[in-house]
Amino acid sequence: MDDDERDLQFEKVDRWFAAHASKITAFRRLKPVETATTVRWGTEEGLRVIDGPFCEDREAVSGYVEVDAAGLDEVLTMLCTWPGATTVEVRPVR
Repeated sequence: MDDDERDLQFEKVDRWFAAHASKITAFRRLKPVETATTVRWGTEEGLRVIDGPFCEDREAVSGYVEVDAAGLDEVLTMLCTWPGATTVEVRPVR
């Protein structure tokens, strides 16, 4: 993507963070990878939820966000509007 497209994408991500600011909390240690749920966009089925840590080697972790949510369903509802990367791994915290 060129600089203008990248800037537009960062603006979308900034707006997403602002919209969910009340749910975003501080850093905490994550539970093991076997507790992960992976969410993928851009598949023929649309949004796909998979139990387990299924990020591929070519995918890079660009950061993480911790949210205070009632459960996985609330997190998945938030992720439906995520404008960033096409794969997100969801894990509960200790």
